[in-house]
Amino acid sequence: MLKNKISLLILSCDKFSDLWDGHIKLYNENWPNRDFETFIVTDKKTDKSFEGITIIPAEGQQEWTDRLVFALQSIKSDYVFITLDDYFLIEPVNNERMTKIVNLLLERQYDYIRFFKRPVAATREPISELSGLYKIDNAIEYSVNLYSGIWKTEFLKYTLRNPLSAWKYEVSLKDFAVQYGAKCLVDLEDDFVILDVVRKGKLLRDAKKYFDKHPGIYTGQRDIQSRSSACRLWFKTMGARYIPKGLTKIARSVYVFFGGKTFSNS
Repeated sequence: MLKNKISLLILSCDKFSDLWDGHIKLYNENWPNRDFETFIVTDKKTDKSFEGITIIPAEGQQEWTDRLVFALQSIKSDYVFITLDDYFLIEPVNNERMTKIVNLLLERQYDYIRFFKRPVAATREPISELSGLYKIDNAIEYSVNLYSGIWKTEFLKYTLRNPLSAWKYEVSLKDFAVQYGAKCLVDLEDDFVILDVVRKGKLLRDAKKYFDKHPGIYTGQRDIQSRSSACRLWFKTMGARYIPKGLTKIARSVYVFFGGKTFSNS
């Protein structure tokens, strides 16, 4: 039973409301036996509604973090499951396993666990209480990130000191985790498997392929990511994963020189 232990908060905005129907459809199909509160936070009032889900219109909240702060006023649980509107849940969630994870967080007072395996460099020793869970090094860039994960509400509030965009906020999380002395974990067991759907407002090509195979999930009219953009994203992702640490700053400088934008603090 997860009731009152966690809440799920889907972070969104009006421009991404075309994703809600598909997101919720897959969420209901792949985690049907959940028993906790679910919220969507957005920036404007909406006519959309979903059974069992509360939509929070954070009108007047300018920055991405302001909307998150506003939404947390509705969260009563000690932990909050954070995910983004364009992260679609595509495989069933084992509710028994998830309950064990949440109970562990509560018992050991962990501050954060992510279900995304990267950055691999942040992964440290396994914990003995539950298989597949590892401690992470908070000092590694993006060790704490905005991929789907469970946060201790108190720690999440600590990170929300300044109005920031989502990108700048994510960069700041490493420093906040170090300052806080956060106890953080990563789950390497594929317990919450997502499909990344949108990048820079366009439907990713892999997402388009998935929707073609599973009709009725996404019925919006977004432009499709170009092949050249997909290639650039692939090279950027591979570079971030495999370029030796000593060459990262050089690669970033070259990227910025040719017009790229980076939100790194390092």
